[in-house]
Amino acid sequence: MNRRIFYWGLYDFANSIVLVAFLFYFSQWLVEEQGRPAWWYNVALVAASLLFILSTPMLSRTIDATGKKLRGLRIWTGIALLSLGSVAVIAALSNTLDVLATMLYAFSMYAYLMAFLYFTPMLSDLSTPENRARVSGIGQGMNSFGQAVGLILTLPFAIGTITLFGDPGRAQALLISVPLFGLFALPLLALYRETEHAVILRTARDSVNPLSLVRIILAHRPLAFLFLAYFFFSDALLTFTNNFPLFLEKVFHSPDTIKAFLTIGILLLASIGAPVFGCIADRIGHRKTLVMILLGYMVLFPALAITSYFPLAILICLIAGFLFGPVWGISRAMVAQLAPPEFIASSFSYYIIAERFATFVGPLVWVAVLMRFGEGELGYRLGLIAMGVLGAFGLAILGRVKEASPA
Repeated sequence: MNRRIFYWGLYDFANSIVLVAFLFYFSQWLVEEQGRPAWWYNVALVAASLLFILSTPMLSRTIDATGKKLRGLRIWTGIALLSLGSVAVIAALSNTLDVLATMLYAFSMYAYLMAFLYFTPMLSDLSTPENRARVSGIGQGMNSFGQAVGLILTLPFAIGTITLFGDPGRAQALLISVPLFGLFALPLLALYRETEHAVILRTARDSVNPLSLVRIILAHRPLAFLFLAYFFFSDALLTFTNNFPLFLEKVFHSPDTIKAFLTIGILLLASIGAPVFGCIADRIGHRKTLVMILLGYMVLFPALAITSYFPLAILICLIAGFLFGPVWGISRAMVAQLAPPEFIASSFSYYIIAERFATFVGPLVWVAVLMRFGEGELGYRLGLIAMGVLGAFGLAILGRVKEASPA
């Protein structure tokens, strides 16, 4: 594997360790241990998304103008490390600062997202149209593998076997995940070397304001339809993923150990599925492959929502895991293929914004269902059905995306 691709994939591995630890354990620390309603956690994600959406247009134009991404990645990764570390320390040492911890968590997720504004467009520097889905799949596979490794490494801390300082339990998993993020992110931040871009269309960039930039990008109809489709299907998948530990808790009353091992299995399968389907997509077409995967989810979501037999639920989750990684790897590669060459970073910024709007609307829908039907088994099952409906809208719109046939 090319060294630069390895460093890039290793960063995806690194950031996924801290992400899964906070998604898995901070949500439960806040809801189960601190007794706060589930909407607190989801509103924190909404706030992070809103801050990101307001920040990206101008910054993405700067990336397109210079072609430089590494400095911004270093800055926002450092901010994310400091703020996530602060949340972990508060959770470990205090039972009275949950409001502050939630606010800091929202800012931490904002900084985490800002790092991706610089990280994701690196895909275009590291790949060609012939291997883009494969390279993207490698990164996504490393991401899923990192989440599995993160859960394995943090589990002894979460269950009280190892305590660093403060109260034993879930907060300890947060404490160890932050330095692991920094350790594995370091090779990209310290050793990666950016290539010089042969052509930077400065005049086109300088004459474009944020509003006209949106019009230029969305004038590419395949890209516009992809963003809209992505909004809906990522809405469904991400909202359920963010609430997955609580879903297992409320519907199947699963202990933390079972949740962790099931999630590890899902993520290991996702790490295999991403590069496998990436190679398939490069051969038969990105859109065709993504449609097949999403059709699988349209079967799996309602099946999981109605089953009461936990072994069957485990099987459904494992199959869904194998299909999970390719969704992000292929859709990311499609953006690189469809974006205007002079607006690669800006296009990726709107791709991430589409994902952020998904984590803005999706949690609101989830919360609305819980408020209407209660935060018990029925509410969570109906929440999953609602996510299936959103995913179906995305699948229908994806059919409008036209792309060149694979070589």
